[in-house]
Amino acid sequence: MQKLYATLALSAALLPVTHAAEAKKGTKWYEEMQIGPAWSNTFGDYLKGEKRTAALKGILLDLGDGNRALFDTETLRLVTVFNGGIEWGGTPWTGAHGPLVTLGNKEALVNTASGPGWADQGGSFEDKRATAGYGNLKDASFKGYFRSGKTIVFDYVVNGVSVQEIVSQKDGVFTRTLKVGKRDKDLVLLVSDDGSSADLKVAAGGDIKISDDAKTPGRKIGTIAKGGETVVQLAFGKGGEPKPAAAPDFAALQKGGEPLWPGTIETAGTVSEDKESPYATDILTLPTENPWNANLRFGGFDFIDEDSAALSSWNGDVWTVKGLKGDWKNLKWQRIASGLFETLGVKVVNGAIYVNGRDQITQLIDLNGDGETDHFKTFNRDVIITANFHEFAFDLQTDKEGNFYFAKASPVKGGGRGFDRILDHNGVVAKISPDGAKFEVVATGLRAPGGLAVGPNGEITTGENEGTWQPRCKINFAKASQLPVFWGTEDARHALKDAKYLEPLCYLPMEVDNSGGSQVWVDKKAKFGLAENELIHLSYGQSSVYRVLPVKRGDTLQGGVVKLPIKLQSSAMRGRFHDDGSLYLLGFRGWQTNAATECAFQRVRYSGETLPVPDKLEYTPTGVKISFASKLDAELANDPSSYGVERWNYVRGPMYGSGEFSVDEVDAAAEEAALAKESKGVRKHDTVTVESAKLTADGKTVELVLAGMKPSHQLKVSFDLEGTEGEILKGDIFATVYKD
Repeated sequence: MQKLYATLALSAALLPVTHAAEAKKGTKWYEEMQIGPAWSNTFGDYLKGEKRTAALKGILLDLGDGNRALFDTETLRLVTVFNGGIEWGGTPWTGAHGPLVTLGNKEALVNTASGPGWADQGGSFEDKRATAGYGNLKDASFKGYFRSGKTIVFDYVVNGVSVQEIVSQKDGVFTRTLKVGKRDKDLVLLVSDDGSSADLKVAAGGDIKISDDAKTPGRKIGTIAKGGETVVQLAFGKGGEPKPAAAPDFAALQKGGEPLWPGTIETAGTVSEDKESPYATDILTLPTENPWNANLRFGGFDFIDEDSAALSSWNGDVWTVKGLKGDWKNLKWQRIASGLFETLGVKVVNGAIYVNGRDQITQLIDLNGDGETDHFKTFNRDVIITANFHEFAFDLQTDKEGNFYFAKASPVKGGGRGFDRILDHNGVVAKISPDGAKFEVVATGLRAPGGLAVGPNGEITTGENEGTWQPRCKINFAKASQLPVFWGTEDARHALKDAKYLEPLCYLPMEVDNSGGSQVWVDKKAKFGLAENELIHLSYGQSSVYRVLPVKRGDTLQGGVVKLPIKLQSSAMRGRFHDDGSLYLLGFRGWQTNAATECAFQRVRYSGETLPVPDKLEYTPTGVKISFASKLDAELANDPSSYGVERWNYVRGPMYGSGEFSVDEVDAAAEEAALAKESKGVRKHDTVTVESAKLTADGKTVELVLAGMKPSHQLKVSFDLEGTEGEILKGDIFATVYKD
């Protein structure tokens, strides 16, 4: 039972971004979720009656009483100010694969056209980005924002000059207040464009002059003369001369203010009493019943310390939970941030919380000690995005040197087949320097990786989902010395034009994994029944945890997976080992998953019992060797009928996924046809005879001689054995065997 430890007065300014009148019984959950005064997202809107993409990296400000303003953080442009609601869209909200969250600004007071919000150092508003319309401007950069209560202070730099901006509204008058640093040249900003209200009136306050732009009909610009630090204002209204609001105290607003989400919510976790299984799964009960109707589909987490963790949600929340070291009867949850952009990764470095969203990596800073985030500081925002619904930014990890990594999906078309326009950072693994200053691509050719891991020696692994150029889900693996690498999706090759496709460690059939998550390397503090530096693969689609059984292949790895006996309440997306040696797992239910519940945060404890799964896989010229941790019953181990073996191949090509094709009786025509027409209806497996099975001298390893050991994309080895103590050892290995 959840307890609320605060009585909250919820103001109109914190209502969800929809008409207040719609916040009633019968509305959708996303219409009732209180997002807060700043919401980062890709937004659509209307300009001259036509729908458009208003801002790829936008922040929508809730100014109260249905008044809103949209700011584009790439172009540093005030896109629109208006009174009204929105047309809901966006995959994390409505589930729709395509439509954007669209502003209902058909009768907006102010609108501006796409492009820079400030003139560059040469006085031009021309979009000179490498790809017009996408990415950061050369002469302008967004540094984040401060939040004090419901007031947002944008922090950015234009032509080397510091600018801080507050947008406010009172009695129908919108005010832009800008604190501008010392400058050697005039600064010119975009005020409004054709498409704004015919009744729009603009008034200036301070050292700024408004004029018509001689180059663009219908455009008004503001010129701030060179000089020392100053505060200027623009007031927008209808009728008469709008009067700017009283200038705020910028310094005071950057020290933290009243909390938006005061207090904590207490839950009681469920600790498993299972003493029969090798793994017991405990449940950290989530604060799903909260006064802000926040939807908690957590997709990223990390430990702050031994007793607490930070979790981020697909819908842009960040929460902390305390009480991990106790008996779990009093877990205390606090909502510390909201309104971020599809945050599916968290990393804590020296106590600092970093969150990865589609728009940027953000450092969350609490300035006044109340637990809530007051400073949303940009750590790195070099990633280029499009408006595509499928362009997820997965995970956030670091290596030994402190570099950050995340994986980026490609912009799949609705329905999953083919791609929308591909830009430089679609389908990549990105590496960001420890200070956030350098962004580089270390892997390309990804479609929908789901998550990643960084190994003890800089190895990079990712999951992958089947689709165009991806015949099945798989585990990608690359050593640090192999980077950068190309992982198969031809549309997302980017600079690696001539790079050879680095084949995966293994392919995974649909029943094993139909949607991959992260991987987890077993570290030295783990008490999990696995050796240090072993690799674990998480399946979002099958809500399962797999032990990876690597087989050396030249400079890289091949091998397979076997399922660990772990029962989960939801999907498996992210995992980290706690200092107590247990594995914490996090996952939610979106689509393409069999997850039993909407979201779960779980602790998996190892009982100390010998695991009933193999711990080693080897390939021989005549078959395979499989090793276990416990000694095997010799009679069953030496009986070929204790095993079943199948194999098949896939076709990698431009179609969605692949059929399953015979290795022994190659149908060249069918495989050729699979390059032009979907072949998933094809299922031609080879049943491979186990000619002999021999238990080796150690009593733990069995060598199988197969009727022809051949390379195959998928090798399935089933086993039904017993240990010498009577323990049941039954399961399947799914592996990939390469020629070399």
